[in-house]
Amino acid sequence: MNGVNKNANRDKFGSIEVGRGVAALLVVFHHTGSIMSEPRFFGAEPFNSHFNNFNVGVDFFFVLSGFIITWIHWSDIGRRERIRSFAAKRFIRIYPPYWFILFPLVILYLVFTGAGQPSQRDPVNIVLSIFLLPNPIPPVLGVAWTLIHEIFFYALFAVIIWNGRKALWILPAWALAIVTANLLVTFQAIGSLAFPFSFFFSPFNIEFIMGVGVAMILRHARIPVPYVLASLGVVVFFLLTWFFVNIQDDPLVGRLAFGTASMLFVLGAVEIERHRPLNVPGFLLAFGASSYAVYLVHPVVLSFSINLSSRLGISTYFSLNIVAIMIASVAAAFGISYHYLIERRLIRFTRRIMEPRRETQLTDRYPAENDETSGIKPEQKVSRIEA
Repeated sequence: MNGVNKNANRDKFGSIEVGRGVAALLVVFHHTGSIMSEPRFFGAEPFNSHFNNFNVGVDFFFVLSGFIITWIHWSDIGRRERIRSFAAKRFIRIYPPYWFILFPLVILYLVFTGAGQPSQRDPVNIVLSIFLLPNPIPPVLGVAWTLIHEIFFYALFAVIIWNGRKALWILPAWALAIVTANLLVTFQAIGSLAFPFSFFFSPFNIEFIMGVGVAMILRHARIPVPYVLASLGVVVFFLLTWFFVNIQDDPLVGRLAFGTASMLFVLGAVEIERHRPLNVPGFLLAFGASSYAVYLVHPVVLSFSINLSSRLGISTYFSLNIVAIMIASVAAAFGISYHYLIERRLIRFTRRIMEPRRETQLTDRYPAENDETSGIKPEQKVSRIEA
């Protein structure tokens, strides 16, 4: 741990919050374009289809998730008594805000059989969607596919906590298996991966491991030229997004490319803020903190807004690009409102029920310890790592 800074004094890594917000906005724009392009709505994509590649916001989220879980819970590894706390924190953060959106959707699809797809009324799919368990068909709330990968990663990390650091070998072994399986598919040595192998060996999973690697590097070393690394990560990420639209044709190559760019940004950004706090505007921090809510809410808001806009013929008054920006802004605004009016209250309520008094007291002192979307406590984490 030589060279790791012990003097950080901020409650949050502001640059990470901004990155989280930008990633959420990319996903919103991606879905805005894809839904607007449907023939029953506008029949064309805004911005010359450049929104197609904006789904890569998910790549940043996965790398960031691997980093945050490892950064926060490193000292829990090998302490079996911490499993309950770890599981409770993850449950509280993910499930209540998700269920608040999911259950009304389930009722809607069951009552109005003309809405949605038949799979969204399938009893097995509904149950698997509720618990965020792997399924070969899309979950009822489409964007929840990423949460299913998250939950699997959390379960794997819980295994590592239980078995201690000797179990960390699971991660490079998993990464090697993912790369090998996908290379075999790419070079047609085998056919496409069938479920459940398509889930376990999904290239997206390797990005969690990349995030774990970032956390371990930052724990052990001082990162040189962090401004260069962070800037390079941002530049590469957006160059790939805007100009290399076909890079995702090979899923493994796409994940490795965007995952590496995300790694560079997180490495540089966290190193910068361990030494010198950044003054980030409050509205950007607020949007970053709302990113999970925006991610959950935006598909429903987009579907309604785009349907209404197309019926009103709004594109006769504004260009398609302007319409897309307005609709995406409405979806983001609803997500922010959901965060402040509902999500935070749900989390506090569930936390009071599930967490013992000792954990509640820790939450009051260090909210970031229990909610990765609210930021990370650098001084607490570094001191725990050094201890």
